[in-house]
Amino acid sequence: MILNRVIMRAMRKIVPIPVLLILSTIVFSQADNTKVDYSAPPNAPFTAEEVTVTTKGYTLAGTLLLPKAGKRPLPAVITITGSGQQTRDEPIPIPGLEKYKPMRQVAEALASQGIAVLRVDDRGVGGSDGRDTLMTATTSSFADDVRAEVAYLRSRSEIDPKRIALVGHSEGGMIAPMVAANDSQIAAIVLLAGSGKRGDQISMEQLTVVLDTTPGVTPELKKQKLAEEQEMITAVQTGGDLSKYPSQVSLPWTKEFWTYDPLTMIRKVRQPILILQGALDRQITAEQADLLEKAAREAGNKAVTKQIFPNLNHLFLTAKTGGIDEYSKLETSAIGDDVLKVLGNWLALKLGVKPK
Repeated sequence: MILNRVIMRAMRKIVPIPVLLILSTIVFSQADNTKVDYSAPPNAPFTAEEVTVTTKGYTLAGTLLLPKAGKRPLPAVITITGSGQQTRDEPIPIPGLEKYKPMRQVAEALASQGIAVLRVDDRGVGGSDGRDTLMTATTSSFADDVRAEVAYLRSRSEIDPKRIALVGHSEGGMIAPMVAANDSQIAAIVLLAGSGKRGDQISMEQLTVVLDTTPGVTPELKKQKLAEEQEMITAVQTGGDLSKYPSQVSLPWTKEFWTYDPLTMIRKVRQPILILQGALDRQITAEQADLLEKAAREAGNKAVTKQIFPNLNHLFLTAKTGGIDEYSKLETSAIGDDVLKVLGNWLALKLGVKPK
């Protein structure tokens, strides 16, 4: 999930420790290497195969779900997780969300509809190699990992190379357009809470929310902290002296995030686009879905569908406020059938599968 990777340190003196811990677990969500069972559930209408995807100098470990029924070659989907290195199910290490596995939910729902699904551990975590590349990695280089996954699926005889779609959550919603814009054979893309603003704008908005919801923050302190954040962002964008700032701002990922305009990329996408968004999302605000839709349509793409779900947060879970501090107190950790149905039916239509 997209969060300002330097808010935690910048806010250390004014944000309560519990909030800092929540921020840190999401921003730096690196799942441990505990063995996870990725096998198919009993009597599932699909099989689960452990696979290895070869990329530039390292390999990615993943699971390929293959429907048992359906005419071969099959349509397929690749899932793309949000920011922070995450394993293939996209879990979040927050108390109360231990059962939150959105990409497993998505994969199994689609495979039950006759669509093959590949989901992988991000580079450097789980069973995937490449941890030594993370200090120089960017969202664009993570897109190269997805391109390797596309190439892998196209090498499989069970998969139709012209019926592969991408489903990306948060930063994954930035990556999907990057891949589709330069690969005309990608059949469709789905953006789950994909950003529609430059990262610097998102970071300033997220910091504003933190300041507005932190007890004891005066208007003067808020103004000061926002000015400091903007100064730091400008230094990164212009190649200024970063020595006095947290080390994270020197990472290539940060500079790209604070300068990359997702609207420029979405205008290049010619494939069908589905934009799904939670109305209570406080990380990628709901109006960003409108910006993405507008930019794509104005660029000539008529196959754009958007749906905003009331009462859902950035995790596509039912919420009251949508705030990050609410994540550990949510009443559910499972994505609702309404979201999965919209996603599954749209993909079935675009990939030539009869909806179930």
